[in-house]
Amino acid sequence: MDEVLAVSGLSAGYRGRAVVRGIDLSLRRGDILGLLGANGSGKSTLIRAITGQIPLLGGSVAIDGIGLAAAPERAKAGFGLAIEPHELPAPLSGRQYIELVGSIRGCGPDDLPSGDLLERLELGRWIDRSIAEYSLGTRAKVAILAALLGRPPLLIFDETLNGLDPVAAWEVKRVITALCASGRHAAIVSTHVVEAVPALCNRAVLMADGSLDRSWGAAQLAEAGRVPGAFEDSVMQALRMRAAA
Repeated sequence: MDEVLAVSGLSAGYRGRAVVRGIDLSLRRGDILGLLGANGSGKSTLIRAITGQIPLLGGSVAIDGIGLAAAPERAKAGFGLAIEPHELPAPLSGRQYIELVGSIRGCGPDDLPSGDLLERLELGRWIDRSIAEYSLGTRAKVAILAALLGRPPLLIFDETLNGLDPVAAWEVKRVITALCASGRHAAIVSTHVVEAVPALCNRAVLMADGSLDRSWGAAQLAEAGRVPGAFEDSVMQALRMRAAA
């Protein structure tokens, strides 16, 4: 099956009130989707709904062909989520957290896309220290390692790349690109760094007021990427038009 994520008519929110509604979205192996939108647009709520952190008010989610409602544990085994850095368990060391995620996912703590990833992200001197001592960027690196552990079919980064230093961001993008180019994985990258999307993603969607407002395909992103600032301009224009309406 080429389809890694199938979202149909999804509505979700909190205390019975819908924050996102009418979401239809699918990802095939090889796709890297840039998820864009202003603060409060519903990006994080959508990700929480897809990953089963909040219940659906309507619609359905299937991950690698497995329905989230029908078989939540099996569906959740199909994705790796880089949680927000402040949500990491501060009393644990980075290694302990990676081992915990590995035990839940049924894989070893060294089951990563690259054996030298710890060194490439310059985590060696931090991995055995308490997460409470980590900077935001170091926490983000550990969250990303945990998402990659076991190389699940769907990788999800909820603004996690935003806190990385330039070298670490470059290394992580290399890993994401290589995994998706292998034809076995797809990725969602939620980000505010709009200008970085054409170089990394082959698709992009813009959320506004809890709905998908605009989308860009591979050809549109490639064309925009050839003109500096063109994609950023198109996103800002869409946001301004939405605000004016």
